[in-house]
Amino acid sequence: MVDHIIQSDGLIKEFPMGGLFKARSKDPFAKRRVLDGITFDLPKGLSLALLGPNGSGKTTLLKTLSTIYSPDGGDAQICGYDIVDEMKEVRKLISFVSPAMDFQKKLTLKQTLDFFVKVTNGDMALAKDFIEELQLDHLWNTKIETFSEGQKAITRLCVGLQKNPAILFADEPTSGIDFRRKQIVLDFLEKQGKERTLVLVDHSPDVVDQLCDKILLIALGGTVQGMVDVTKLQNEFNYMYDIMVIPKDRMTEKIAEKIWHRYEMIGGMCRFFAGSRAEATDIHDKIIEWGGFIDFKTSGISIEDITLMWLAKHEKELEVKLEEERKKVKQVEQEKLEKITKRKRRRK
Repeated sequence: MVDHIIQSDGLIKEFPMGGLFKARSKDPFAKRRVLDGITFDLPKGLSLALLGPNGSGKTTLLKTLSTIYSPDGGDAQICGYDIVDEMKEVRKLISFVSPAMDFQKKLTLKQTLDFFVKVTNGDMALAKDFIEELQLDHLWNTKIETFSEGQKAITRLCVGLQKNPAILFADEPTSGIDFRRKQIVLDFLEKQGKERTLVLVDHSPDVVDQLCDKILLIALGGTVQGMVDVTKLQNEFNYMYDIMVIPKDRMTEKIAEKIWHRYEMIGGMCRFFAGSRAEATDIHDKIIEWGGFIDFKTSGISIEDITLMWLAKHEKELEVKLEEERKKVKQVEQEKLEKITKRKRRRK
């Protein structure tokens, strides 16, 4: 019995250098490492969000686990099947959805889905339920070339769902979908998450909050910084809005404390954190009452902001864990080297 639906052990992915990277390299065959030893396990029944800065390899990891890219080192299993040696079995169990997916523009939605159902041996039923839930039945016989970006995003999800996959890998699945329909999409995917695993790359806190149980934190350079429970992250940093204040003169901590107790000093500026709309309004009123500002701006806190706060708080703890992982890897490599050396001696 397989306890983990995804297991990744030291996964490496490299690409030939191009553009500025190639110009800076003296080696014409040099490669740029995008994933550098990605190791994690995802237990059955849980869904995962991949978070990290741009260029950290999140989409590359999705594509590697989805067998679109072949790894250059390490290994990974999906539902117990190796992504390289048992690629065909893996592909039967997964779907991959991305904004980069394009369709034949002259085909209708129905013709498009009929094509994918035949190619992947899928079933139209789940995709049909999804379209009906969104009240978009009128699109069935409409050509893709007339679709908005949101409607194309919904089409991509239909293509992913018609396969009825054990794992749905999705890169920015709700990108371009209007607010009202986005919530319907999230509710539908949440129900689906009880029957299948979702692995997402998404920057929206509401998407990660509603659909995912765990967050895999990936640093620049394609290394894992840790895995954390979404609920744990929320409980530690239950913020919805930040208010950035640009003062006329340098703001002191004494002034900041009078306005609100949750804040961060950034140079001469100050950033306040609010857990609700009511708290944000209260902070606005106090800033206006104080009056010593040039400007202030309110914005929703992104999941990256919350993640960075968590990383800063747990930096030492993570460093200890990473050092332990490095020692384990070195030990395994040393054991392999010793076995090879022993074999060579026996042959002699």
